[in-house]
Amino acid sequence: MSVSFTPQPQALSAAIADRLRQEVLQGQWSPGETINDGMLATRYGVQRAPVREAMQQLSQEGLLCACTPHGMTLASPSPAQIAEAQELQALLQHYLNQHQAVDDGLAQRMLTMASQRMQLAALHA
Repeated sequence: MSVSFTPQPQALSAAIADRLRQEVLQGQWSPGETINDGMLATRYGVQRAPVREAMQQLSQEGLLCACTPHGMTLASPSPAQIAEAQELQALLQHYLNQHQAVDDGLAQRMLTMASQRMQLAALHA
């Protein structure tokens, strides 16, 4: 499957990150399956550099793990990490409910990341 992306480097890596995040959260990758930049670059019809940037972003979000020398794998949240994500999700939701008039993009992004970790954990259950 080939996917078209815009030529701007920042927009390109963000678009790849969005697509890869969607694939991860839809369960298109198996736990422990190696995901490497070369394979994704070929699949998406792009160079490896923006794919590496996208994979690094998903690693920072806790969705991928740089556990192998040949690429990344899906993160497997531990019970402690799942509990932490649940607590963070509840705290951020409460904060956002109390401060609806405030445009708090950071809190919203953190809530999204916590929700994604919960979704990933549900895929591994």
